[in-house]
Amino acid sequence: MYTYVIIDDEELIRKGTIKKLAPIADRITCVGEASNGARGIELVKELHPDFVILDMQMPEMDGMALLPYLSENYPSMPLIVISGYRNFDYIKQAISAKAVEYLLKPFSREMIQNCVDEVIKRLENRTLLEKQILTSEKEKEQACYDYDIQLLNSLILDYQVSSARMTSQKLQRVNDSHDLMLLTLHFSRTSPDALVEEWLGEQGFGDLALYLSGSTSPDLGFIILFTAPQSVIPNEKLAAQILDSFIPWMEDQETSVFAGISRTHHDLSELGKAYRETTLALDQQPVGKSSPCWFAYAGEEEPRPITWDKTEEFLFRIDAGMEKEARELTRELFAWYANLPDCTLADVKYHCYQLSDQCRLILNRYLKNQTAVEGSNSIQNVVNHIFTLRDLEEYYLQFFANLAAMIRPQSVYAVDDIIEKIQIYMRRNYQKDLTQEFVSSLFCINRSYLSTLFKSRTGEKFVDYLNNIRILRS
Repeated sequence: MYTYVIIDDEELIRKGTIKKLAPIADRITCVGEASNGARGIELVKELHPDFVILDMQMPEMDGMALLPYLSENYPSMPLIVISGYRNFDYIKQAISAKAVEYLLKPFSREMIQNCVDEVIKRLENRTLLEKQILTSEKEKEQACYDYDIQLLNSLILDYQVSSARMTSQKLQRVNDSHDLMLLTLHFSRTSPDALVEEWLGEQGFGDLALYLSGSTSPDLGFIILFTAPQSVIPNEKLAAQILDSFIPWMEDQETSVFAGISRTHHDLSELGKAYRETTLALDQQPVGKSSPCWFAYAGEEEPRPITWDKTEEFLFRIDAGMEKEARELTRELFAWYANLPDCTLADVKYHCYQLSDQCRLILNRYLKNQTAVEGSNSIQNVVNHIFTLRDLEEYYLQFFANLAAMIRPQSVYAVDDIIEKIQIYMRRNYQKDLTQEFVSSLFCINRSYLSTLFKSRTGEKFVDYLNNIRILRS
């Protein structure tokens, strides 16, 4: 429904015009009448009509003065001029004001309706164009915002980017920020992005914090805090306050959250470093049962060395391509981790990396190339984004099983004779502290039986055979 104001000093003309437009009252309605230009301006300011019908000859302020005013102050508002005179100056002024039509009184119902139809078409076209422009602007802004979010994720993951400046209007404040901190959130389920954004807004952190869903893992999320150098609350304290409220609130939503806090940084280009700090902080969580909490980065810490008494057996199972046994030992290893006092996720990752590095050396014996060496870096990259003992176990279960399966077809232990297998093992591991008890346990035979069988088959005692290998290889 479009609205209009009619300005004419003759009431009869005003009422008659409104009556002539009654048949199209489903599309237009008159919201005001004025008898002179001055009052007409007041109505236009007050009622904001879509178009105006006005006379040229009126007291106080006539159409010659009113038209320029309306044209200048309301350039997009259609005007229909009505007059009882075919005055050239009137017509010229109407043309100058870009009036839709100049109608001479008396005019018919059809004539005024045709004029209004033309006005409606212009209004509809203008509305459509405005919507298109608005849509185009919204789409452009959304595209810029999506690009900015992708850019921030790339910066967090330390990817190379050409520029670290935001392009969307929504994130222009980021360009003006001085200090930033990164909070990496690990959820017990897929990150509830909408809930987190809603909570930040409700708590009044909308202008300080920007939430991003993790691009590397569905259970990761990030909060970037933007603060001024002279903030009333220190950055570290602000981050702690946010998480002290957020973590219990997420527990009420049946979701556990562990968080890592970076140090304060001064540029978006440092987000990659900040993320690395948060991962190191998260790795300080104990692997035993613990309540959701946050960890602040306090510098690089040396992982605690872990000694597992089944390491040699595990490496043998890998070297022999024994996939099932490798899986069983991996499960046993992670159960042992869980009960190890004061053991952190960082300790577990370091120990697993040492194991995988030893397995890499075994694999290199078979592959004779750099494939395994290159793969070790990709292993580390994957493990860096894992923040629970369960997920780490799932990853290494698959990794070590795949490794054993890869080696099995060409394993040096793929022979039937058990003494030959034992000799191969001794030649490959002579530098280690080998005992008959340990070797017999690896090959699942009785120690006494091994001693007797080994002597009868080789003509040498087990210990003498081992010493001879060491002498020959020295």
